[in-house]
Amino acid sequence: MYTANTEMDMERVTHLLDNLEQDLRDLRQILGTDAQYAQQESAYFQAQNGSEQGIEGVFDGERMIDYSGKSYQVSANYASKSKLVEGDPLKLYITPDGKFFYKQLGPVERKTVPGVLRAEGNQYVVDAEDGNTYKILTASVTYYMSLFNVRPGDKVLIMIPAEQPAHWAVIDNVL
Repeated sequence: MYTANTEMDMERVTHLLDNLEQDLRDLRQILGTDAQYAQQESAYFQAQNGSEQGIEGVFDGERMIDYSGKSYQVSANYASKSKLVEGDPLKLYITPDGKFFYKQLGPVERKTVPGVLRAEGNQYVVDAEDGNTYKILTASVTYYMSLFNVRPGDKVLIMIPAEQPAHWAVIDNVL
């Protein structure tokens, strides 16, 4: 059995525990709470039963734009976890208490492109091998940072729409 008996060992163990605690806080923030999921699930089932009307639109990288041009904020955590790309059709349900719940109606055709992650001011971007630079939602980057220790300069695989130009991409994997 290993015993942490030196001051340096104890400092390292303390540092590792602090990092783990921060990673757990970050993951909880990304994933939300069980109560949030229960509310979303309840709204989803109400919407499926036709008790609420939905608004259809298209994801633009940050928001859903309905067919009249009105925009609705999409949670960065939802967009990242669902790996939404520009052009994905969405349906928005607004609960009686004003909460938004999105349902992805179907993904647009995607393609994957390797690239290098970098920070550009307060925005993360990927310089892709197709010659373009794509914005990445911060929630997506922090998820990969906390789980896979991804940092600017690392190579990642991104997803973008296959048939249309895009300004935004989503991280699909770490290379």
